[in-house]
Amino acid sequence: MSDLNYCSVLTRKSAEPLAGTAPFARHFVFITWPKKYWQYEALEAKGGFPQGLKKWMKEQSEVNGKISIRLVSRAGLSQDKVEIYIYPEKYCYSNVLPSQIPAVLESYFRDGITAAFSPAAIKGEQIFICTHGRHDKCCAKFGQELADKMRYHVSRQKTAVEVWDSSHLGGHRFAATMLDFPTGRAYGHLSPHEVPNYLASRKAAQVYGAAYRGSVFLSGLEQVAEAHVQHFCFIQKWRCQPRIRKVEQLTEENFRCLADLSDTESSVDLQKIIPDEMVFNFKLKGFKSPSGCDALEEPKLRSCWKLESTESS
Repeated sequence: MSDLNYCSVLTRKSAEPLAGTAPFARHFVFITWPKKYWQYEALEAKGGFPQGLKKWMKEQSEVNGKISIRLVSRAGLSQDKVEIYIYPEKYCYSNVLPSQIPAVLESYFRDGITAAFSPAAIKGEQIFICTHGRHDKCCAKFGQELADKMRYHVSRQKTAVEVWDSSHLGGHRFAATMLDFPTGRAYGHLSPHEVPNYLASRKAAQVYGAAYRGSVFLSGLEQVAEAHVQHFCFIQKWRCQPRIRKVEQLTEENFRCLADLSDTESSVDLQKIIPDEMVFNFKLKGFKSPSGCDALEEPKLRSCWKLESTESS
């Protein structure tokens, strides 16, 4: 099949920016469930998975802030008992019967940690890669390739990072898509051959700017600004931890931000001097890309923020 039959390839050709496209939520919940039972809508999974969680998620999001529930799987997984991972709080409920899933979530978001359902702290780190082929074929092709390569390199490094197949993470036109926790960093268009470089950046506690979509814990212009600034610093080969200090919308089509770059390590190029502060100017521009592989002939016009210029503060 031609690569042009995949929405991810066409989106990459359209040059639609990745920055600021990360899925936002106040709470991310990942529930283990064998992928063979996933449906187009993951929370309508078969195999004894409790129904009604999608409605519950929507109702509770109005009370607790947006909740995002996704299913995760890996080889040899059973549906007899499940684990539930919750971020950013970093809690894990283990050995949960499928019938108990609604009660565990209801108890946690209503009452917090109780004696009835007591979680453990998540000690390690987890990478979730969308391989949800029933939702979009891009995720089956590009996501599975990335998941397999990520597992290979993680196992060789003998790190405590868990790599999971995930249901739809949002933005399959950016496949392969991935969420990295506990940092909450979202990535897209990440190719298997980039995995060693990505893991090297990750080990150094740096954002891999070439494929960075943004932080899932930021929304709106703040997410856009942070993601673009991280990408800019990555291209400049600046090893720094940029912080967005101020975001100012000037018009409906323009905004700018002030970024603090002072928390730096050594630059890759020692001849470069990293400024303490910089101003980044953004402009709204239109990009055409398909919504998914089932709508390749109907590209959608999207308004996206593009970095126009920078200034030394």
